[in-house]
Amino acid sequence: MSLQTALHVWDLLCRSLEHRMPERTFRDWISPCCPEACDGETLWVQVPSVSAKLWIEQQLAEEIHDALVHIEMPNIRIVFSFGEKANTTEEAIGTKETKDAKIAKAVKDAKASKHVGAPAESPKGKHPSSLPQGFESYTLENFVVGPNCEFAFSAAKGLVDNYGRTNMSFTMNPLFIYGGSGLGKTHLMVAIGKELALRHPDLGLAYLKAENFLHELTGAMRSNNTEPLRQKYQSKDVLLFDDIQSLHQNMVRTQEEIFYIFENMLQHGKHIVITSDKPPARLEGLHDRLKTRCNSGLTVDVYPPDFETRLAILKKKLEDPVFRDYPPIPEDVLAFIANKAKTSVRDLQGLLKRTIFQAGFLGIPVSIEIAQEAYRGMTGEEPESAVPIDRILKAVADSFNVSVGDLVKKKSRQQDILVPRQVAMYLARELTASSFAEIGHKFSNLHHSTVINSVESVKNRMKKNSDFNNIVQSLLNSIS
Repeated sequence: MSLQTALHVWDLLCRSLEHRMPERTFRDWISPCCPEACDGETLWVQVPSVSAKLWIEQQLAEEIHDALVHIEMPNIRIVFSFGEKANTTEEAIGTKETKDAKIAKAVKDAKASKHVGAPAESPKGKHPSSLPQGFESYTLENFVVGPNCEFAFSAAKGLVDNYGRTNMSFTMNPLFIYGGSGLGKTHLMVAIGKELALRHPDLGLAYLKAENFLHELTGAMRSNNTEPLRQKYQSKDVLLFDDIQSLHQNMVRTQEEIFYIFENMLQHGKHIVITSDKPPARLEGLHDRLKTRCNSGLTVDVYPPDFETRLAILKKKLEDPVFRDYPPIPEDVLAFIANKAKTSVRDLQGLLKRTIFQAGFLGIPVSIEIAQEAYRGMTGEEPESAVPIDRILKAVADSFNVSVGDLVKKKSRQQDILVPRQVAMYLARELTASSFAEIGHKFSNLHHSTVINSVESVKNRMKKNSDFNNIVQSLLNSIS
């Protein structure tokens, strides 16, 4: 094994990672790591703690995958370890001259590889290596379903359950999933691929990011031969195309090639799953015919989860084996984390892990104080105190042009009062750690079941009425 090769590969990887993550994230988690050895196929990297290993593997998998593709070494496997040294004995690696020759050839081959979008195919029946390394937790079973993603999950499950059937009454091909960053689009896409591969071992599957296709195409154009690149993807049964919003208007040739691949696959009944941060109609950089292809199947969205779903996600994450030996997390800490990380599932899970690890570093139980310190360290911001319900009542009253007194009256059933009151209850549930019973007490001692029904009513109305959804979201942003 070669330390020199390990240092070289790690240096290339770090240069790419620096441009793919916030400076603080790179400094906290990547900089302290130290490359140990590389045999041309695997790079072993030492991390400063078990916590750092878990964080990197679970939080930075996508960034590391993209960086490996960017440096044209997509097939290099990275093993992060703490305490255990890579086997460097002569018995394990053979003669130094033979191994160094293998390393030099392997690194050269990795860089020259045309398979930039994904690692090589795995043997039939095994987990598809065409999916990015580090995405082990991206399964349908681990995907927490809430009102924010019910339709998207149902579509994903429907695609898997009905794959190969020809008597479908409607088409889900392509399946287009859109939503903000960190809300689970890639999780859902990869989960579809994994489940299809398990049920259909002979399936030809490819995962591809838009920016990575550009790298592949550039190499193919240098050799004046793009046909093998087309065939590489057109020959697949399922194509998972991630982050199509990365394409812009000036990528004329790139968009042409993608269109031809999509067109050929759809004509032959092959399946495409696409993710984006916007719906097809709002992708200004996409050419019209590519927009039309994206919009020709089923479009579903995911949006930020509500408080209950955020709590469910946290509790689901705590079921991971890596947290098995940690003490239980108090409910008030989970509520604090759920209140602070509203916009992204990735941030939500990140704050949970940082809180747990920080308590572990200090050797003390997890508490609100530890969670607040973790929040400061993660965001650089001071955690504000809990939002008072009175502040919520005033904001809602001003927005709907009613009085605070009318909002909290128990008997008023007028629609112009009932709806704002339900909104106030919903916001109280979202922005405070109050229970349904505590919220009901604030509204003239309403029964907790009434509060639950009010919250559900607001959620349903937000899904059906975009104007109402915008009003509630605006209140959420202004109050928090």
